[in-house]
Amino acid sequence: MQKLNFDDATLRELFGTDAAEDDDPQRLKAYFLRNKAYENIRAPLPLRILVGHKGIGKSALLRMSHLEDEESSQLAIFVRPNDLILSDAENMSFIKKIDEYKKLILHAIAQKALDKLHYFDPQSRAGAIESTAKQLIHSLIAKANSLVGGSTDDEILRLRSGFSKSGTVSVYIDDLDRGWSASRNDINNISALINAARDITNEDSRIRIRIGLRSDAYYLFRTSDESTDKVESNVVRLSWNRHDIITVMALRVAHYFRKNIKFEEFHLRSQSEITRELFPIIEERFNVGRGHWQNAPINVVLLSLNRNRPRDLVKLLTQAAQEAHRENHSIITSTDLESVFGEYSQGRITDLILEFRSELPEIEKLLYNMRPSGKTQEAKDRRWLYTNDQLVTKLHNIMQNHNFRFTSGTAVTPKSLAEFLYKIDFIVARSDEGGKTKWTYFDQNRMLKSQFVDFGYHWEVHPAYRWALQPKSVHEILETIALL
Repeated sequence: MQKLNFDDATLRELFGTDAAEDDDPQRLKAYFLRNKAYENIRAPLPLRILVGHKGIGKSALLRMSHLEDEESSQLAIFVRPNDLILSDAENMSFIKKIDEYKKLILHAIAQKALDKLHYFDPQSRAGAIESTAKQLIHSLIAKANSLVGGSTDDEILRLRSGFSKSGTVSVYIDDLDRGWSASRNDINNISALINAARDITNEDSRIRIRIGLRSDAYYLFRTSDESTDKVESNVVRLSWNRHDIITVMALRVAHYFRKNIKFEEFHLRSQSEITRELFPIIEERFNVGRGHWQNAPINVVLLSLNRNRPRDLVKLLTQAAQEAHRENHSIITSTDLESVFGEYSQGRITDLILEFRSELPEIEKLLYNMRPSGKTQEAKDRRWLYTNDQLVTKLHNIMQNHNFRFTSGTAVTPKSLAEFLYKIDFIVARSDEGGKTKWTYFDQNRMLKSQFVDFGYHWEVHPAYRWALQPKSVHEILETIALL
């Protein structure tokens, strides 16, 4: 096996980009995990809304589906936020917004579809062919038929012929969280856009729309008014388990070493077998930890610090490899890994602040005041863990010294702050049954943190954030984390 020099170019080849949708298409295909969410997005249904946290892979999934459409000569287009800008949106009625969004979506489909079909007649393109969904499809089919045989490019010929027969166009709408501030107007705009997409697909099911939406944006939209239950059946939730995440990373590393691995078989292996693909770049066991971390399998250590987001593992391993490069190591050692825990943790806190401060402007004060204090410092294994009552009391005490407000206008109480912390995965639900620890995330069970019911779970600050909250206790923090 070749010795590695962890320079920037090697790291890009080894781990890929932070955002998988920016990666080379062939590389993305090599390590992409076709999970249940992907199957549901690919289902031949008119409307699909892909919901998941930032950094969890929504854009990569949509991009992969788009690539698969193109490979099978299906007409598929991406619609960006700048294609859907409403003028004077704040002064429009909700019904007017829906109507205007329908026009914008149909116009974007028309223009981008004509580009894909290589139809460049300026006079015809200027026509109002996007009045309704049915009119749009009929017009596009007519134009495709008029072009069949008029190109020397085999790919374009196949696309025109395929579309002439099926009349189906797949529309991908992503990055709707650009400029998101969680205001009433933002929530209203998201609701209007989704209603517009639903109306279009109801008018003509040959237009298949796939929308990527952050969990927090969907949650606020879903709870904004009672009519939103009409789209619930169209939602596809993207979530990952530990096995999936280590599989994707192992596939990236295997791809770097030019290994030809069949994903379907590889994913069925045990986690310990899959992890062996990482051993050319990292030590097999963590040999600098204390307590239950001492000599722990490296995959267990890596995944205990992961928020069930593939991007987290990319960042952690990239930072550890950069440290190995500084120390002239040809493999990531346990010391390299431990030395970047603080930097990694600070980065995840920063991610959280940037992602959610539009919803809670004072989020930074809230998070940093969740560090252990008082008697909780005495019991290392319990200092980050709270019962329902203890969590409410902790938040009540924080509120005594700080003013918080939700942009949406939601009342701020200790329980609403607790719900917010659970929703953003700062705290996770923990159960210890039969001596085995289990964590449950918001996307796995959104009803656990109810303002009215105590389900008996404990609430634990996720390990990814602890070094940032207690930088003076870097070495001790390992002892407070239960290996899962």
